[in-house]
Amino acid sequence: MVADDSKVVRVKTGRLLGAQHYQVVMAEDGLDAARQIESALPDVLITDVDMPGMSGLQLTRQLRANAATAGLPIIMVTSDSEQLRGEAHTAGVNVLLGKPYPEAQLLAHIQSLLSGQSGA
Repeated sequence: MVADDSKVVRVKTGRLLGAQHYQVVMAEDGLDAARQIESALPDVLITDVDMPGMSGLQLTRQLRANAATAGLPIIMVTSDSEQLRGEAHTAGVNVLLGKPYPEAQLLAHIQSLLSGQSGA
């Protein structure tokens, strides 16, 4: 699942993942992602930090507090990664990527999380 309030980012990330044969579900913000995850748990969540309604950090905390979603691998993408590193780690984010990030790096983190290895 890709949760980002930017349609451009959702489309770009969706195309990248689709080209790697991943099935991609899109969420327009944290609230949309939370609703969709209640219905169908994705294998990995890629989320932005700053979104209207529910931020990526709020979404992460909510997912970690629920036994059904506590183990969901979460990759967070942000433009101010150093400032948020501690807060993201405390919230339960597996991988924090700064914008812009190399596409190969995102794909490598997804592979690692899906194979059960710990994130960065």
